[in-house]
Amino acid sequence: EGHGRESIIPDLDISRTVGWFTSLYPVSLQIKADQDITGRIKTVKENLRQIPQKGIGYGLIKYLSDHPKAHEWTGHPEIRFNYLGQFDQDVRNGKMEVSPYSSGKTASDNRPLTYTLDINGMISDGRLSLAISYCGKQYQRETMEACADLLKNSLQQVIAHCDAQDQIHLTPSDISLKGITIGELDQFVQQTSHLGDIENIYPLTPMQKGMLFHSLIDSASEAYFEQAAFDLKGFLDIDAFRMSLAHLAEKYDILRTLFYTEWKDQPLQIVFRQKPIETAVEDIPS
Repeated sequence: EGHGRESIIPDLDISRTVGWFTSLYPVSLQIKADQDITGRIKTVKENLRQIPQKGIGYGLIKYLSDHPKAHEWTGHPEIRFNYLGQFDQDVRNGKMEVSPYSSGKTASDNRPLTYTLDINGMISDGRLSLAISYCGKQYQRETMEACADLLKNSLQQVIAHCDAQDQIHLTPSDISLKGITIGELDQFVQQTSHLGDIENIYPLTPMQKGMLFHSLIDSASEAYFEQAAFDLKGFLDIDAFRMSLAHLAEKYDILRTLFYTEWKDQPLQIVFRQKPIETAVEDIPS
């Protein structure tokens, strides 16, 4: 379940509306039994990011359209998950605060449950809390407590694993190159690990492909090879000059980019997170 306040129509301003529009959509998480925790995290991340517009179109197509396959969407999930957000941040940035008083029950205890398990999560007072609703006639309290403990342990394992990482692990949705799988990207990162940490991967533009072609066919060619010389008068602070180049490289991706030609016969350009600009200084006495 999501709040449904997605920016899907450019000319529609919903900033002055209050409340949730509530979008419900099914998600199938394909987790393999032999996957390690890294693989499970990446798989779930990619599954969720592949959902268009965070699922807001599912209800529109199923209930309000004449889509030819709408009648085939008859499956009903048994678990509903709703993350309400980080209330600490909302309260800290506004003039409202969470009331200490109970609002009471939002619905009758005798109402039929729509889902077997209904899980609502939120962050408040710096802590993540999960509330699990279920039917007492279907599950015993001890069973649900055991389920909650397993869920808590799994979350703690994920947190400990992520906290122990010393570098960012990319997945296909993090980069601009399309049509690459999680396994292929992991292999690509391993192949280029000696060059640095990758920030993004792009295909080459047609002009870049032409420039690369001429460079590969004749490495001694002066085509597209430009040099510039400048004469400076006065004192040059070498350290400040190098620092300025470092700031430029940090700001502009192109200064941290190189061409890579060893991937499936497809030339690519790789943007690295850090790529210092090399400078050579030669002191020539007058």
